[in-house]
Amino acid sequence: MGRRRFACFVGLVALDETEAADWRNGAAYAPLLDADRSVLAWEWLRRDPGYRAAWTAAWSSGTRDGAVGAEPWGLQIFEPPYLAAPHARPIWCAQSHPLVLAAIAAGPGEERDWFDLDRLAPFARLVRSKSGREHLLISDGLHAVRLDVLAGTLTSGPVELRYLVSGLASAERPLLTLRRLLVLTRTGRFSRMLHPPEPRAKRWVPMLRTFDALAAGADQREVAGILFRPGAREPRWRSVEPSLRSRVQRLVRGARFMAGGGYLGLLQ
Repeated sequence: MGRRRFACFVGLVALDETEAADWRNGAAYAPLLDADRSVLAWEWLRRDPGYRAAWTAAWSSGTRDGAVGAEPWGLQIFEPPYLAAPHARPIWCAQSHPLVLAAIAAGPGEERDWFDLDRLAPFARLVRSKSGREHLLISDGLHAVRLDVLAGTLTSGPVELRYLVSGLASAERPLLTLRRLLVLTRTGRFSRMLHPPEPRAKRWVPMLRTFDALAAGADQREVAGILFRPGAREPRWRSVEPSLRSRVQRLVRGARFMAGGGYLGLLQ
């Protein structure tokens, strides 16, 4: 492969390193308010018992290729579920994530058009599928740019990328990825303008906290007291503050919907 700093396959690691989220600690969830949707989707996927079981089975089988069995979950390779944002680097498949930009890596061409993976090394994760195609994730843990290299390689030095974009409406998302990539390669930073905070994250992140709270054995009164008002911890909070009760119930319904597979809609 040439440059060894980019692994083609990812080894699986032990489950005993699993980290449990403390739902009472709002600061632990705050970075997600600024995260791309693909990162928020990962936070739900890693909590999915089915995914955790599939990852465990792949690890237990001694599989060295993390791609085996990952595609049904929308990933190119398994990502350990104990890794939370911003430490996780999930590589979503193009079939589940319309923001993936397809390209061909050609000869280097003019120097001004070079794409040099070395320049993005702190952000880059590259894997190769059995078909020989390379799948590149460029991420700081909260923001991401995804490319699929359908021919050629990014590992043998600077290349000229030839982008494959077609259609009208279907071209909008990969073109956004291209714009993000151009700014990133020019400045070395993720553009705040092109990666704006998702307004609905202010509702989605409390849903995630609510899900973690219920999983930890908390009831709706505790959720209301920690997330909203301490007074909600009183025994008669349902009758005293019915609007707050309705708010928490909406969060519970939303959390159950997301946990049941609704999180995949975040990728769309």
